[in-house]
Amino acid sequence: MIFQKFKKHWFQKQLQKELDIYAELPRNLTDEPIQSIAVLVDEIQLSTSSIQMDLEEKLHVSSLDIEVLVFCPFDKKRTYLENEITEKDFSWSGSLKLNKLKEFVKSDCDLLINYGLEENLYWKVITLRSQSKFKIGFSSNDNRLFDLSVSDSKRNTTVLTREAEKYLKILKKI
Repeated sequence: MIFQKFKKHWFQKQLQKELDIYAELPRNLTDEPIQSIAVLVDEIQLSTSSIQMDLEEKLHVSSLDIEVLVFCPFDKKRTYLENEITEKDFSWSGSLKLNKLKEFVKSDCDLLINYGLEENLYWKVITLRSQSKFKIGFSSNDNRLFDLSVSDSKRNTTVLTREAEKYLKILKKI
């Protein structure tokens, strides 16, 4: 338990350093339409298929072009699916241990949507390191991660999708 607290503290410190550097970099936002989407969700949220269907309908993107990553609590007895990750998939310094995570953040997708239900250190690292051209998520203590932050105290995925659709239309990305 003490090691977990120490790991989180160290992890948070590393993340803050990276975030300070990231915030100073200029974002190269384009007016190209959205064709591929990376999605971050927590295991306890709605099924990923309903989120995918909602994104397909609202943002007019094929399900084949939507990649979903699910964060799950770690359990030694559990076998995880290909798109599921846990805190054990990150090192003490916050580096990504799995190739699938490294490939996920390196993928050149047009949009990343973070549906995280709560502040999650691991989602922050993935969002920060993502090569996505446009990033959307719920408002938090530090909104430097996102190009568009949506304020909703209940963190309702439907609200986030609806607001994303509205603003992406305004920006002529859909």
